[in-house]
Amino acid sequence: MSEAPQAPLHDSLVSVRELEQALEQSSERRAASKARVEDARAAALRLLASARADAATEAAERRRIVLGAADADAAEISRQGDERAARARMAARAGSAAAVEAAVRLILLDADTREA
Repeated sequence: MSEAPQAPLHDSLVSVRELEQALEQSSERRAASKARVEDARAAALRLLASARADAATEAAERRRIVLGAADADAAEISRQGDERAARARMAARAGSAAAVEAAVRLILLDADTREA
């Protein structure tokens, strides 16, 4: 008869052990899930950092291309300005030479009329 009261106690202990095991397994799964989430978060942060670095590199390359084009445009504008300035200097020299020649003719004409 002493075994009869122990059976419910034994069954209760087995149930408690099963619950403890289930809780331990649940805790282990939760810890594994948390580790996977942390790994995924770290991977996402690395991916984001890489994407930002790539975007910065691409932006720098676009700026380099735009600045190169602007430099080429500036060089062409400067070259055209130098050509125009050279033409203007030549025209000014020709105009100055013509003015000097006209002045000399007037002086000579005036001198001829005074002598006559």
